[in-house]
Amino acid sequence: MKFSRLAYTAVPLVLAASVAGATAVEARPPSRPNECRDRGPGYTDATVPAVGQTWTADFGVDTPIGKGPFLTTITFRSATAATIKVIKGPGTLTGLTQQITYSTTRLRACQYAVAWHEPISGVYVTQVEDYARHRTFDTILNGTQFFHMTGKFYPGTPSASSASRTGSAKHKSAGGLRP
Repeated sequence: MKFSRLAYTAVPLVLAASVAGATAVEARPPSRPNECRDRGPGYTDATVPAVGQTWTADFGVDTPIGKGPFLTTITFRSATAATIKVIKGPGTLTGLTQQITYSTTRLRACQYAVAWHEPISGVYVTQVEDYARHRTFDTILNGTQFFHMTGKFYPGTPSASSASRTGSAKHKSAGGLRP
């Protein structure tokens, strides 16, 4: 056997043997300044981190629902119950308040899919809430209409002056997770 063939065979075997005895080190994501961080592998934590808090979804001024600002709050009363209120909306939606029962699925650290049916409006909503990037991605089924919306998602409720304006909304923080 030539030396070069021996080297091609022996070097990988020596490297494999030396690595096999090393202990594995689990990589950990860097900690974030807010409360939303990975709680370990798997998808066992299906409860949104906002239970007991109110969060605002600002969908902007031109949505599939209609022209004008669309600003809502969701108050998470428990791991399965919430109150949704339209702070400012197209048409007659402003002031609409609904009690909903929702279910959640953890997609990854700080990101949850939340699904519910609104009993008054009759719509079905699946909302992906990204607590790290403060974004919401909604898919809505209204009768036979199917559409998507995205918006800003932040803790607290909008101030009275921002709810009356169009465009970007200022907010009051409710504590816990912060942008």
